[in-house]
Amino acid sequence: MLLSMARETILWPSAAALAAMLLGLFPGDARFKPVVSAIATGTGFLVGYTLIYGTFAFPPIEPQGWLPALLATNILIFSFDDLAGFSHNIRIALQGILSIAGSALILLPLFKTGFPALQLALSSLLWFGLWIALDGRKGPVLLLVAAGNAIVSATTGSTMLGQLGGVLAAVLGWQLAFNFPKSRIPLGHAGTAVAVTLLASLMLIGHAYADTALIPSLLLLCAIPADFLGKHLSRNRKSLEMVICGALALIPVAIASAIAIKSYLAQEY
Repeated sequence: MLLSMARETILWPSAAALAAMLLGLFPGDARFKPVVSAIATGTGFLVGYTLIYGTFAFPPIEPQGWLPALLATNILIFSFDDLAGFSHNIRIALQGILSIAGSALILLPLFKTGFPALQLALSSLLWFGLWIALDGRKGPVLLLVAAGNAIVSATTGSTMLGQLGGVLAAVLGWQLAFNFPKSRIPLGHAGTAVAVTLLASLMLIGHAYADTALIPSLLLLCAIPADFLGKHLSRNRKSLEMVICGALALIPVAIASAIAIKSYLAQEY
């Protein structure tokens, strides 16, 4: 059972993402490298999604069924950003529109019993804030938050959401390793769009439908400022920046994971 879950969550998604990333090593226009990174992230996640959930329907049967469409939309739109370069205002506007649209689609089943105005507003705001904070960042913060969310989801919400979160963390882990210590295929705007959309979607699905614990999830968001603090504390020394960012982000992620695991064990025993 555990071996099968490991294959679905880590092995096959990682292999698919790595195979796609290798394409970016071929000589060519450097502007295409972030696009390759986004495609690799999306490919790896879709392999895991297919193995774990395996349902493709339109309109989707369940909220997580929107993930492939959201993923493809972000790759398509923000690949143009990496290739041609949107203005800052256009990029911000698109991020805001897609944050609202993604939240609305995932919360769509709740519209049958009323208009979840507050939940939609808060979800869109957090989604947008997460995107703005992480866009263009190259450190391990996104990976650590994704890994923490996988643990929190699996222990306090849904095993399936935890696995899908694990797929995202695995793919991001290989993306980070592939670009360390030298950046070969950067994440870019499209790659960040894919990763943030998947992370925000999984967190929202967990809280809206699987009763994922709130306190650990809020603690995960406390890791986001680590990027800014790490850059300031390292005084622009790249060799230290990633280490400091990772160490600062690991603190709230570790606390959140410990709380979630403790809650899970208390329920089991």
